[in-house]
Amino acid sequence: MRIRIVGAGAMGRGIAQWAASAGHTVELGDVRAEAVTDAVESVVSMLDRAVAKGRMSAAGRDATVARLVPLADPWGAGPDVELVIEAVREDLETKAEVFGKLERALPSSAVFATNTSSLSVTRIAAALQDPSRLAGLHFFNPVPLMRIVEVVPGAATRPAIPALLTELVEGCGHRAVTVADTPGFLVNHAGRGLVTEALALLEESVAGPADIDRIARDVLGLRMGPFELMDLTGLDVTAAVIDSIWQGFRCEDRLRPSYLTPNRVVAGLHGRKTGQGWYAYGDGAEGPAPEPAVNGDGDRPVFLAASGSGETAPYVESLAGALEAAGVRVERGGGPSADALVLVPVWGTTVSGAIRAGGLPAERTVGVEVLPAAGR
Repeated sequence: MRIRIVGAGAMGRGIAQWAASAGHTVELGDVRAEAVTDAVESVVSMLDRAVAKGRMSAAGRDATVARLVPLADPWGAGPDVELVIEAVREDLETKAEVFGKLERALPSSAVFATNTSSLSVTRIAAALQDPSRLAGLHFFNPVPLMRIVEVVPGAATRPAIPALLTELVEGCGHRAVTVADTPGFLVNHAGRGLVTEALALLEESVAGPADIDRIARDVLGLRMGPFELMDLTGLDVTAAVIDSIWQGFRCEDRLRPSYLTPNRVVAGLHGRKTGQGWYAYGDGAEGPAPEPAVNGDGDRPVFLAASGSGETAPYVESLAGALEAAGVRVERGGGPSADALVLVPVWGTTVSGAIRAGGLPAERTVGVEVLPAAGR
């Protein structure tokens, strides 16, 4: 397949590498000629790294590079182009303008796909003379490694197009998931809970980015925390997605954007791509300070207060079992010993309420959120 990618930023070059490595001819265009040059150099560098690590042969690398076609004009004629993937900035008017120019330049048989992460596919397509030719094809950064792609049919998308895009994605080794054209689609809508709550914790000075990230990794089992993730994707992109989803759900309060992000975006604190975000990057940059060593009495017993709820009792027992498996001496019975740390499960109550109700020692009682294991 001959594919044209418009937008040679982080996402565009990642999609180009992914498609060319799978055997497709990839035209790469951008309104800035230097962006195309930089993108091709970046892809070549990534391929060279793959050869050095033994994940690709030198011949495979050369063949992939040969399938990359830099364009001087992203709106140039392309009679053989079968698919266009747009990867420009997350702005409805910009995307509509891009597709309007492409519609005039390319044959009517070419399928259009937008890599929008949160905007309405239907609204983007509505600017076209033929809105049925466009669907969403949302990749995740870094594209070659993030092996899931959202296929998003708009209200007017031809039924054959999602199947075509699914076949392309899976033929290139990624998994395609068809999702509804709703704000944030599936992944970014679900992800708002992590990023939005992390920013709210920072707003309230509960903890700093490094501590929130560490807890998210340790407790939730994530490979990177929310602030590390924002630095990877770019805060400019994340902030636009947060705003778009909030507006799409009619300004629902639980999705409220943080007041912290606009100034940081304007200041250029976008993350890895600008060298400074929530963390510093580049030569000489210092990473987060290591977590202080845990100290105290490792032999101190733990008293696990009753949950008072039959619904949560199995989770409390699981917590007790996990503590005992880790070598903790767990106390049972009517009350804690004089030395015991008291843990209070807080589903349906508060720590202060449990202290009053159970006559617990306030100075050594803490609450714990007892959650289902969720497969972990």
